[in-house]
Amino acid sequence: MKNCSCGHTIDHSLVTPKTRYDKRGLFMLSMGFSAKPLEVIYVCQKCGEEIDSSTDETVIEKLRYNSDIIK
Repeated sequence: MKNCSCGHTIDHSLVTPKTRYDKRGLFMLSMGFSAKPLEVIYVCQKCGEEIDSSTDETVIEKLRYNSDIIK
């Protein structure tokens, strides 16, 4: 598994999944519609480093509504 410079992996409580959208997806979200993210990125809250990312459809669907949005 990948680690950040703090030593945290994606399973650690200080690592947060964030979703990334394209411009169309961000527009749809701003209008109150649902949009599908392009990828999920795992970011350490302590050092701010991106640990890993995923474009797997099952991961995206699992975290689609329970993550922060990267703009």
